[in-house]
Amino acid sequence: MRSGIRAFYRRIKSSPRAAETPHTEHSAGVSLGQDTTDRRLRQWQRSLRRVRISRNLLGIAWTAGPVTGLGLTGGYIVAYGHLPSTQLLIYFGTFTLLSGVIGLLAKIFYDSTLGSNKEMAQAKVVQVIDQLGELILATRDLDVDSLEGNARGYEAARQLLLRIDLSPQGVALACEELTKDRQLGRILAQIDNYRRAGLYSRIRDLNKLHGEYFEATFQQVRSEAPLAASALRERFTGKVPRLRAGIPRHEAFVERILAAFEEQNAALLTMQDVEQMFGLAFELLNGREITTLCFSYSGNWRLAKHLDRIEAARSRFRLNLAAVENRLRALASHLIEAGLLAPANAPEELPSSTLLERINTALDGMQAELDILYKQHKRFPRTISRTQRARADHLSRTLATSIGLYRAAYQAVQSIGSTHAELIKATQDWEQLVSEISTGREQQLMIGPGSKGLRIVERSIGLDEEAREKVCASLSKHLFASGDTDPGRGYHQSIAAHEDLTPDKARRLAIEIAVALEPHIGITRSEVQRGLAATNACYLGDLEPGMSALEKCRIGEAMVREVSNDLSRAAEKLALALVRHYRVDLTEEAQSFLIEVYGARENVLNSILRTQMVDKGTQVTLLSHRPPPVPQPKREWYRSLVYARRILGQ
Repeated sequence: MRSGIRAFYRRIKSSPRAAETPHTEHSAGVSLGQDTTDRRLRQWQRSLRRVRISRNLLGIAWTAGPVTGLGLTGGYIVAYGHLPSTQLLIYFGTFTLLSGVIGLLAKIFYDSTLGSNKEMAQAKVVQVIDQLGELILATRDLDVDSLEGNARGYEAARQLLLRIDLSPQGVALACEELTKDRQLGRILAQIDNYRRAGLYSRIRDLNKLHGEYFEATFQQVRSEAPLAASALRERFTGKVPRLRAGIPRHEAFVERILAAFEEQNAALLTMQDVEQMFGLAFELLNGREITTLCFSYSGNWRLAKHLDRIEAARSRFRLNLAAVENRLRALASHLIEAGLLAPANAPEELPSSTLLERINTALDGMQAELDILYKQHKRFPRTISRTQRARADHLSRTLATSIGLYRAAYQAVQSIGSTHAELIKATQDWEQLVSEISTGREQQLMIGPGSKGLRIVERSIGLDEEAREKVCASLSKHLFASGDTDPGRGYHQSIAAHEDLTPDKARRLAIEIAVALEPHIGITRSEVQRGLAATNACYLGDLEPGMSALEKCRIGEAMVREVSNDLSRAAEKLALALVRHYRVDLTEEAQSFLIEVYGARENVLNSILRTQMVDKGTQVTLLSHRPPPVPQPKREWYRSLVYARRILGQ
């Protein structure tokens, strides 16, 4: 994977677009680009203005003259009891003068060369943060725009309800959008007004008074928009998202982006995945440091080798297991964008088996419609209207992409067996080795001082100043419509500001961001992916269109400082992995450590230990969560594609 990232990056760097030189474009012998000599001259002029030569020369003269003379004379009298010689005064005065002039020249040279480059790099960081903020907003709009009918209003209402600073009028508007009930909207506006005043006792009174009325409406909305209905219930009880808690990330969004890159198929990504990637880059560029938990072993080299082997096998199996559902979700998202699957038929909490059935129904529907159009074309070719041809073209393109995503899910199911067998073999070898050489301590999570044994290690995911500048230098080539992104040359149209920003362009930008971040945070490593999934994202609901770049930077920095690095989920996931997959014993001391230091929940750890007692001595299966079997794509679908090409005369 990492070699593939590097190869892709080299291919991008060597592409014709990357090789273009936007500064020198000639037509009929007239240079339309910027003259390099004039640009350098302006840099020197700006450096001279900033250094303020007259003020610095006056300071040097004052230091080399009266200050040096008085200081040298006074020191000489105190030390030797007589005045210094004239030659000595001239020597020290000249030395001070030349040192000051040389320092001034060095400062001018640095400011016009390295200092100018540093300033441009920092300005480019602000520029990229500005455009990422615009992209986050544009992606949310693309997500809503891909929906139709009531689903569009439901998703827009959910986005409103997730805003922390939403006014009572906004709460009423979102409620009316969801329920078409103005009276209930006024009730929720009252509740929000009381929440802002901290009068939760009054909120409980309204909950009791209107509870049955709300519950009846809630059940109706829940069947069509479960996520929006949940947000509405939170508002009814007087709860809003908390800045410190952050926003939960979508599960395995990084894996989906890497899979889309590896297979060179951007259609594997949903708009939610794209927004998550833009948000992650926005956080990291604003200084977010994400603490993750992993484990390391120091001691017997055979145990360490097998521990690495089982960790690699488990990572491959976990990614393969998630790949099937990821591809099915991406296929459902593609069908929704094409208007061939109702959003209410593919909610996020829908089981994979049910989602697969509805996807098959949608694909069969496309096939049947194309077959009908082909029969009409075959019998009466001249009766096919332009509208019907456009419909056939839309169906054929959608069906072709859908079959590709469906086949990717089918291939992922086929490869689960081999990765699962590899994991079982690695687990058996680990258990056999531990039983042969174990002294009891190798099977325990070590707590306290020392370096030997299995221990928890905290690692940080973040970008330092140099890394931020490199990432932004790479991203600026893709985030702006023009090739020249010099901050000193005025406004440059961003891709986010273009009306033709399509879902496909947004997906490709998300992949480019992953490529740019990989050398600095190792996004392809499984421990990094687990760490990102176990932490919440920063709340970015305060971003608004039309904000200046500095406003977006201030909001980003404030949200980064506000969100807490909650490691409770990471500790619980780590404990589950150690107990279930590595047969590590969690002693009472280790449990207390996880609870006190990382905030792990005691009932969750007890549940993990009960599972350990039941599974002790049994072979690892891990196929209880096996995805539904995805059959091969139907031959009728391929046949319908051939029919569509005949209708279109291709």
